[in-house]
Parts: sequence; C-alpha cells; structure tokens
Amino acid sequence: MAILVVLTAPNVDNFVRKAQEVRCMANMRSITVGLNGYLQDHGNVWPQGPTPAAGAPWEIFWLSVLQPYGINDKTWQCPAVAARMKQDASKVHYTPTMFPATPGIANRWATQPWLIERGAGHGQGALICFPDGSIKSFDKVLAEQGAR
Repeated sequence: MAILVVLTAPNVDNFVRKAQEVRCMANMRSITVGLNGYLQDHGNVWPQGPTPAAGAPWEIFWLSVLQPYGINDKTWQCPAVAARMKQDASKVHYTPTMFPATPGIANRWATQPWLIERGAGHGQGALICFPDGSIKSFDKVLAEQGAR
C-alpha cells in the first residue's frame, strides 16, 4: 500500500489540475449554450451591457442575463483561478466578447472568441471559447497562427 501511495502522490497534483481544466472547459461550454439560447430569444443580438471596466455592474449584468438559461454563478468561475486567488472578489472568471447590437454579428466569424478565461489558470495561456463551443488555449491559437 505504501508503494502505491508513493507512486501516485506526485500524480495527484496533475490529476487535480486536469480536473480543474476539464471543469473550466465545461463551464465555458455551458455559458456558450446559454449565450446561444439568449441569441435565439433576442433576434440574434448579443447581450448589451456595461464594459468590463465597470467592475461590479459588469459582473452583475452577466450573472443575471444568462441565469434564465440555467447559467448560475458557479458556472462563471474557473476552479483553477478560484484556487489560486482565494481572496479574489471577482465572481466572473470568463470575459465575454463585446459585440455591437447588430443581429448575427456574434456568429459572423467562426474564429471570433466568445469567451476568454480571465486568469489563465491552466498553464498554456488563457482558454478561449469559440461560437461552436470549441476551446483552445491562447498558446495553441498562437502556435496555429505561426506566432510561436
């Protein structure tokens, strides 16, 4: 039993980090589903609210606008960011892209990010979620563009 503990102990941190990343990605996909529901109900117009610079009003806006679509406060929090920043007062760890109130603009480009992780808590740069629900790290996006 002691040998098993010694062999698995170093991997526990890796398992925890991977589980946090998977939870974060699931949160981002859930928010994307909520955003798609919002778009269907509002003439394909992206939610219009305050800028991230507004602080608390911005967070309150996003927490409330997707609540009718099953997106609760916990869904807006990345477990890795929350674990790293125990004193972080932020309730929203994902920044939605700000689009103008033009119908269809949020779906115009497949490579336009819908959400960006604010804390980059997974070691490969911030996670970015696209309109189709796919998620890539910032480092991977840069590598695909030939920047790294």
